[in-house]
Amino acid sequence: MKLSKTEKLMLRGNYGDACKKALELILAIADSYGYGKLVKIRSAHVSGVSYKNIGDAGIDFLNDLAKSGGRVRVKTTMNPCGFDLDKPWLFNVDDHFFKKQMKIIKLLKSMGVEPTLTCTPYYVGNKPIKGDHLAWAESSAVVYVNSVIGAYTNRESGPSALAAAITGRAALTKDHTDDRKPEVIVRVSLRVSDYLDWSVLGYTIGLMVPSQTPLVKLKEATYSLDKLKCFSAGLGTSSSTSMFWLSGEDKDLEKVDVTSREVKEVRDKWMLTRRPTLIFIGCPHCSLREIKSIARELQGKKVRDDAKLLISTSRRVYEKASQRGLLDVIEKAGAHLVKDTCLVVSPIRLSKSDVLLTDSAKTAHYAETMTNAMIAIGGRRQCLKEALEQ
Repeated sequence: MKLSKTEKLMLRGNYGDACKKALELILAIADSYGYGKLVKIRSAHVSGVSYKNIGDAGIDFLNDLAKSGGRVRVKTTMNPCGFDLDKPWLFNVDDHFFKKQMKIIKLLKSMGVEPTLTCTPYYVGNKPIKGDHLAWAESSAVVYVNSVIGAYTNRESGPSALAAAITGRAALTKDHTDDRKPEVIVRVSLRVSDYLDWSVLGYTIGLMVPSQTPLVKLKEATYSLDKLKCFSAGLGTSSSTSMFWLSGEDKDLEKVDVTSREVKEVRDKWMLTRRPTLIFIGCPHCSLREIKSIARELQGKKVRDDAKLLISTSRRVYEKASQRGLLDVIEKAGAHLVKDTCLVVSPIRLSKSDVLLTDSAKTAHYAETMTNAMIAIGGRRQCLKEALEQ
């Protein structure tokens, strides 16, 4: 393993015990990839923030690092926690969960991690530029920044992202080099337009090519950065890939076709057959642009008394929405604009008689493992229509 002078000092403990432990973890990862080198990073993003995900073992890990003097060396942000810090009652949070969650956030903050509590750090000040080397966890954000922005990051875990933040180093892998080329061509013959289309397409491609980097050839598509964010989330959920390509050389690559049949199989799996009781939008977290559009749809309307509509975003975007009067519109309609969290990392409880409707394939995928409720997907307009009084 080729180490710089600074890295050797870290390994000897000159930068503290926490830094030594963190570097040992990064070196173990680097050794497994065989590149024999580390790379300096510009920023990190840490997942595994919810108590639901990491439990007491995760708290012990964070406590050990913090007590050992752990402190991040680069800009580092946090993924969502288990509830909206200002509205915990919306997520069935008991006192035990609340205290444990707040301890996790406190420990991360003590090490210099910014409490952004979002899966879209690129909306709230941790926005890389093309060519930046990062250490990000959260699969949707990894796929997005690699593919859309042109940054370089491995698909880090929560612990490895934090270790990279403390050392300022990540394991050099193919994802940090220009060797990360397309490995398979995916030809898409159907029209792709709304958020659900993009989310389901990403999820479908991930199922079909779960370990290859796809070059996606689209016949007819309506693009936006927000829609590519949804595509990234879908792809990152059903595959292990860290990026996709929308253009590039396609010589001598295997070709896979995605037609309406493959997409229909995913849609049919989560088909809505009963009236939803919980409608969730915002996985990944909504941008201000998306919230404006949702508020416009809700203007002057009312959510059904027997339904709950949750729209999730980051705290910073929430504050901007409030300043622009969008929060008032949403709340007057009886909906809830929530921040800091995501349904799939919350302790929210649903019964077998409940029906969860979402426009996110990622939410549907993970919700299946956490509840016996019926899970369904629908386009954003359908989600809003189903939530409202007729």
